[in-house]
Amino acid sequence: MVESASETKRLGRATRRAAREAEVTPRLSTVRYRVKPVEVVSADELDRIHCASLKILQEVGIDFRDEVALAQWKAAGADVRGQRVHLDGDLVESLVAMAPERFAMTGRGADTDVEIGVDTLTFCAMQGAPNIRDLDGTRRASTIADLRKINRLIQMSPGFQIGTGFACEPTDIAVPWRHLHIMHTNLVDLDLATNGLTTGTARAEDCIAMARIVYGRAFMDENAVLWGMISGNSPLVWDATMLEGLRVFALANQVVLIAPFVLGAANTPADVVATVAQLNAEALAGVAYAQLVKPGTKTIYGQYSVSVSMKSGAPISGMPEISLLNGIVGQLARRYNIPWRTTASQASSKLFDAQSGYESATAYMAAVNARANFLLHAGGWDEAGMVHCLNKLVVDGEQNLLMAKYAQGVSFDLLDEALDAVRRVGPGGHYLGDPFTLKHFRSAFIAPEILNYEAFEQWKAAGGKDMPSRAREKAEDLLARYAPPALDPSKREELDAFVARREQEISPNLA
Repeated sequence: MVESASETKRLGRATRRAAREAEVTPRLSTVRYRVKPVEVVSADELDRIHCASLKILQEVGIDFRDEVALAQWKAAGADVRGQRVHLDGDLVESLVAMAPERFAMTGRGADTDVEIGVDTLTFCAMQGAPNIRDLDGTRRASTIADLRKINRLIQMSPGFQIGTGFACEPTDIAVPWRHLHIMHTNLVDLDLATNGLTTGTARAEDCIAMARIVYGRAFMDENAVLWGMISGNSPLVWDATMLEGLRVFALANQVVLIAPFVLGAANTPADVVATVAQLNAEALAGVAYAQLVKPGTKTIYGQYSVSVSMKSGAPISGMPEISLLNGIVGQLARRYNIPWRTTASQASSKLFDAQSGYESATAYMAAVNARANFLLHAGGWDEAGMVHCLNKLVVDGEQNLLMAKYAQGVSFDLLDEALDAVRRVGPGGHYLGDPFTLKHFRSAFIAPEILNYEAFEQWKAAGGKDMPSRAREKAEDLLARYAPPALDPSKREELDAFVARREQEISPNLA
């Protein structure tokens, strides 16, 4: 049977597409910003916010609901009245100045090291969702199998540079044991530096101990392989659970991410500038305390901020006020010369739909334009964090590659060579067959795989698949090709034994 010309062309396109998809995209290494940051306020206005934060810490004070922390603050010369700590501005600034401007995080796989600094960009998928929207669109409570699936997708997606830890809550594992199984998959199914849980001394120590089995204690004494989320309770509270975890991670030479939890107009004033002043006071107190525990602690200035609907009280994503807030927080973090974190792909949508895409796109661009250094929740976030959407996870992984390309700005390295092409082609010609184009077209313009740019007829002939369908196919392909990263069998056995032993020690009646 003789093929028609159109059939031959279609097969040719399919062959080329298959060849492109077979190419392995290398994982993002350290991304360095070249684009200039958006600055929302002037230098004088930024100074007003900084001074307002210091006034809050000195005049109002901040609660440290932890006896160890209170004793440490008192020994440092702070004004401690019960659980309320009043902090002098000079003390705060002297401690914050001890935080390093950059540090490395090290995974156990090849090319998994990443630098986190005041001029870099790191992508990390979402964490904390109690529910999953599976590849078929079903929404349900998440399980340990789902967490392992997410970790495998992260491992296979080059747009994620670091592990997110509890990407979802494995609700089928009893709470007293849950952190053990979360940490187990983080160390077995991933070879990236990753998150460890910090909710109290015992859980934090378990996570450090498990990582030491895999990496070795001596290695971790010199290298950061884990980061821990230290969440504040706005307004103006740091509680014992989080402070305990902070101390464990800081003393183990691991990274602490200090993160006030801001619901604008609910636990902060109903004003962008005043909200920033309060969250900055909370963050500065947390960063300063980390340095009080151990000078030089690897610290990320963090914040999770959303505005709140004045109709329902629900958190809402992708709003202009939060974009402006991010810009100001970025300016403050650069003033203090420490890396900072924001939320990248957050959305309130109940489906992976246009609303989800719009909200996430706004959050992404606001974060990168503010030159955020650690983009948490850069993958999978829907329903205000109540759902981890697996199809969105793989699409966001591709978006991370696009955001990285944008953040790195433009290069002038090829300008002279390109001008030679202009001379060759001249008026009225085209560049498609020019040697310069043939040499550089692959690197000149990024080519997403999941986003579709075919003509309508081509798209229709290929099945007319919408974004969730294409994302599902991509996710299924990644999972089919996943192979566990190499791990010494003796370390795996020791890790398994640790989990079994700690389960019995923590709560034998659950067995």
